[in-house]
Amino acid sequence: MQTLPNIILSSVAPALETRPVLDIVYQQLRDGQIAPAIDYLFEDLSARREEEPETWPAYARGCLSHPVRALLHQDPFTYRAYSKPRGYAGDAVMMDYIYGIGEAPEAARTATPVGRAIFKHLGTQSAAKAVRYRRHLLARLIDRVCASGGSRVLAIAAGHLREVEFSQAAQNRRLEEFVAFDQDEASLGIVARDYGHLGIRTMPGSVRQILAGKSNPGQFDFVYAAGLFDYLSAPVAAALTARMFEMTLPGGSMLIPNFLTGMLDSGYMESFMDWRLIYRNHADMEKLIEALPAGAVADYQIFDDPDDAIAFLLVTKARR
Repeated sequence: MQTLPNIILSSVAPALETRPVLDIVYQQLRDGQIAPAIDYLFEDLSARREEEPETWPAYARGCLSHPVRALLHQDPFTYRAYSKPRGYAGDAVMMDYIYGIGEAPEAARTATPVGRAIFKHLGTQSAAKAVRYRRHLLARLIDRVCASGGSRVLAIAAGHLREVEFSQAAQNRRLEEFVAFDQDEASLGIVARDYGHLGIRTMPGSVRQILAGKSNPGQFDFVYAAGLFDYLSAPVAAALTARMFEMTLPGGSMLIPNFLTGMLDSGYMESFMDWRLIYRNHADMEKLIEALPAGAVADYQIFDDPDDAIAFLLVTKARR
């Protein structure tokens, strides 16, 4: 990355003092220096968010008043998060953008050259790589459950369930039951269209319904919620962890991923994408175990993806 001038941070006028950084990024984008511009912007926004938490919300709002926003929003990924066509950021279509499937090729084709270049480079950032890692990990765990004699899988907040494309157990229909649970019926429609022939069963419902006991998918050998906990407060996350554990059969396992605190992409996501997550560290993930009955946990592991963007809590339930 080329060397860029240091910017002096100030807590007095955050909206104004962001201008020098954004001016540099704006010019670089106009000059076609996409990778240096995006990398510098990510680093600067991440540092501001971490070092100036009290003034960060004003920084983020100030970013949207700069002309660079018009260039960054030519990227289909950034703009979809910001515009929220399904009412929330991080929808299943955005995950397809990261995977490069579904609507992604058409979104890239119809974008401007600048937008297309930003779209491509954002796919190399830590969050995107971690999401792709998560997809492959889920497929491996589904296959591991099947290899060990399990036959029932539940995906909560399933999205488009793209992990089944890498699961041999799912592709070869070796599972007795695979339920995709989601409150977004548009997402479930894609699951039914693309994977119904594999025996995948869709089930509409919300976290609130699960917690209230109004929706009970049953018990399964593997229960997971790929991107859900990033949006849950600590009390709700603890309550859902307990319910997921109840839905896990003895000897089965559950997986809870969550984006890590300090993740480099967070500043860009909160400013130009208006995409806010609840980040957790390993201690936070450990606290979720406290919601489970004493003696009911046979084993648990907390680990990260190779780029240290997502933490994973994998819990094995004790047998009777």
